[in-house]
Amino acid sequence: MKQNYSSSQSILTEIKKARNILINIHRNPDLDSVGSATAMYQALIKMGKKVTLVCPHKIPENFKFLKGADKVKTIDFKDLSGDLFLILDSGSYDIVTGSKEIKLPEIKKIIIDHHLTNNWKDYQLRLLDTKASATAEIVYHLLTDWGSNFDKNISTALLSGIAGDTVFFKYPKNPVVMFSLVSELMKKGANYNLLIKNFNDSLSFEFVKLLGEFLNNVIIENLPNGKFVWSAVPFAVFEKYGRPRGARETAADSFFRSIKGVDFGVALLEEKKRKISMSFRSKENFDVSKIAEQFGGGGHRCAAGATVYGDVDQIIKKIKKVVL
Repeated sequence: MKQNYSSSQSILTEIKKARNILINIHRNPDLDSVGSATAMYQALIKMGKKVTLVCPHKIPENFKFLKGADKVKTIDFKDLSGDLFLILDSGSYDIVTGSKEIKLPEIKKIIIDHHLTNNWKDYQLRLLDTKASATAEIVYHLLTDWGSNFDKNISTALLSGIAGDTVFFKYPKNPVVMFSLVSELMKKGANYNLLIKNFNDSLSFEFVKLLGEFLNNVIIENLPNGKFVWSAVPFAVFEKYGRPRGARETAADSFFRSIKGVDFGVALLEEKKRKISMSFRSKENFDVSKIAEQFGGGGHRCAAGATVYGDVDQIIKKIKKVVL
């Protein structure tokens, strides 16, 4: 049978040789990161491998319906131990560790990712498929190449990953491929209703209030050749609502990119004093990954991000300068 990826068997060979495998979930965990990692975790456990899931941040409670998500260890990556590190859905080491100051130990690394701005150089193998809508798509193809058994839990995890990175199927890279995979996963037992119940229908009141702050304070900026919108939430407000995760991304995903006549939008959240995380979202005619790269971040053409230290007004000025 034709393989989806030429490196599939080489990756499987390294996995079979490894005794202690680590799988990352990236900083500020999203559905694709958690879904693709837990699906891979379940598949490797079925192979009889010793596997540990690691993340620099706590997994949101409403993601813990995915099997294995409750076993994720929150670590600082300074004392990482293992003989193989599978790095999923992460374009650079600081996306893995949550900090540009933390360096990863000398462990054999395999990169599995779909970000156009992936800049890893220290790895044993790298599977980079920028045509995939989500890393969960890549994991699906890998497991298929390996002849893995897709049970309902693995299928639900992969469906969740694809749903998350396409904003619930609104923005696929290739609609034919994505909907074909979704159909196959549903046939294999993926529980779509469980995903909706836990992700879309379980928002906390504090999350909704914080989302309202982003929407209430949105500003439109006129440029010589277009427009963009932005909104910033200061640390005091973030702290007031209990620091719920995901509102920044939701504002950018579901609202900012959808405003008529706007090329792109950016949601800025001061997570700590002067530490600002940004989510850029755009329509197809505008590449926000190029803006994110100017701030040390990256991502995709229509969805990118970065974390910087500084002042919101100065950041907006720099965005304008980069765009011009």
